[in-house]
Amino acid sequence: MVDVRDGALTLPFADAMLARTLAVTGMPTPAALDCAREVGLRLGRADRVVDVQQVRETTAVVLASRGEGEVLRRLRVRWWLRARHQPLVLAVGGTSGVGKSTVSHAVAQVLGIGRVLSTDLVRAVLRGTLHPELIPALSESSFSAQRMLRSNLEGDPLLVAFEQQSSIVLQASLSLVRRALKEGLQLVVNGVHIVPGLVDVPPEWPLVMCVLTVPDISEHERRFSARFATSDRNPEHYLSRLQAIRDLDGYIVQHCRRRGVPVIESRDTSQTVSDVVGAIAADLEARFDLSMPHADG
Repeated sequence: MVDVRDGALTLPFADAMLARTLAVTGMPTPAALDCAREVGLRLGRADRVVDVQQVRETTAVVLASRGEGEVLRRLRVRWWLRARHQPLVLAVGGTSGVGKSTVSHAVAQVLGIGRVLSTDLVRAVLRGTLHPELIPALSESSFSAQRMLRSNLEGDPLLVAFEQQSSIVLQASLSLVRRALKEGLQLVVNGVHIVPGLVDVPPEWPLVMCVLTVPDISEHERRFSARFATSDRNPEHYLSRLQAIRDLDGYIVQHCRRRGVPVIESRDTSQTVSDVVGAIAADLEARFDLSMPHADG
């Protein structure tokens, strides 16, 4: 039996545990099990102790030989995050119905990040704390904030009210992000209020941002109808305001294009998660050395 040494801890190599990690990063379970078994065979069956780094290098070789480059890329990011304990915030934006929450939780699982925060929750706390007369824009959904708009600014009332609401929610969210980074935490934040340029983010912050979009209006409409089967949210609440939601989508995407923030088409969940992790990997690869470190797997 091969034992794996990880710092002060030594445990038997378990192909089932490696297969589980591979499956989490997007590899089909049968292929993950087969790959993990091959890694075990390459490590050998004799009584010996290998370093966790050798397990990772062997896993990388096996994945590369099988043409699983994207799985390996996601795995490298996961290894690096878990080993370095690098403070990091991943921000996933997009209007209602694009799959932000589902994708954010799935990405967090792929990368081994245990904390996910929604800006809608931040807005709910602010709305419950501050009287509507003080900040009317907080009292409505993002796509109906203009109902409470009190502004002399010119422009589309929906977008003016949405910017007011988003600026307030983002400032409060940044306070939570600042605390998370100060404590060395890794965090995924999602929400419609994530619009680049509305608030100033310190350039040195390890923040990775992307936005989801559904370009086809009929597909967007179908998603709201499908929600009713899995939640108690009335689709008519969203369908009756679909054009406003589409207007916000265009506004958010336009801001992202101007500032070079990745815009990812939200398709089926697995593909969208893969695209988001790919965008995260590209950003981190440009900032850091993601070579495989010695750490926990």
